Amino acid sequence: MCSGIEYQGEMHLWSDPEVRLPVQLKNGDLSWLRWGARHGIESPFFQGPCARLESIQMGKWNRFNPMAVKIPMDRYMERDAKNKPYWVKTEPEQVLQGLVATWQGEQRIYVVTVETPAEFQHVQPRWPRVIGPN
Repeated sequence: MCSGIEYQGEMHLWSDPEVRLPVQLKNGDLSWLRWGARHGIESPFFQGPCARLESIQMGKWNRFNPMAVKIPMDRYMERDAKNKPYWVKTEPEQVLQGLVATWQGEQRIYVVTVETPAEFQHVQPRWPRVIGPN
């Protein structure tokens, strides 16, 4: 899972019901999209902030015309079992992989997750997919 990012000195946290994340467009510009869908609030979108890579590959997201995107950030945050924040600093050229889901003209951004690397398994069982610039 992913609980927040820091981008250019500003925090963007899942706990904020109106949170938006930056999406890096192919021309280098940024677009800001609403992050996921809140649990307990009726929505055509999948609830939560994340999209499991395995569910994307199995076609579970196909009805949302998924589009792979890059989420620029300086660092990202996970919460451990005790809800303690755990910030992870990344290299300057690294981004999070995102998925843009579209339903009837509305778009949402989800952070793509994979199994947690061994060094972070004490924090969360799922982990944001960090990728390079290409």
